[in-house]
Amino acid sequence: MARNAILMDWRLRERREGRRREGWQTSGGVVIDVQNGRVLIVKNRRERREGGSGWTWPKGLLDPGEGPIFAALREIAEESGVLAEPLARIALIETPKALRHYFLLSKIRDGLPLRRETLAVRWVTLSKAKQMLERKRDRHVLRAAKRMIRAMKLGKVPTPWDFTIWNAA
Repeated sequence: MARNAILMDWRLRERREGRRREGWQTSGGVVIDVQNGRVLIVKNRRERREGGSGWTWPKGLLDPGEGPIFAALREIAEESGVLAEPLARIALIETPKALRHYFLLSKIRDGLPLRRETLAVRWVTLSKAKQMLERKRDRHVLRAAKRMIRAMKLGKVPTPWDFTIWNAA
């Protein structure tokens, strides 16, 4: 386990130096409002420019020295204005260029200021999220979130090993 953490550490790059060609990490996740069962999706300006609708999970690059959980909390707050708490890791997606961490989180409160890159924020049902998310990896994360939500409803306690690993290469 420690060996894997050391091997993955080389991927962290200082984004302020502009070295994003390969080896970066992102972190984000699926935020659920436990009061109504809806999940949070954001319309991202950059993803919109790349084609499609731009609807995705809130996520972003890890800052130097930052861990995946803290990056997910920060990115979710910045992109959606939502303060959340992590429940479980649900996916780790590795591509030739990036390592992407995804968590299932519970909404604490919303209404925080947004970054300029966010065009819209929506709370939607899981079935509506499936319709709106266009990227294959986003739909994969949605399936992983559904599995974890189902396990939590059945009283199964998630562990660090209850997440999916998907190699997108």
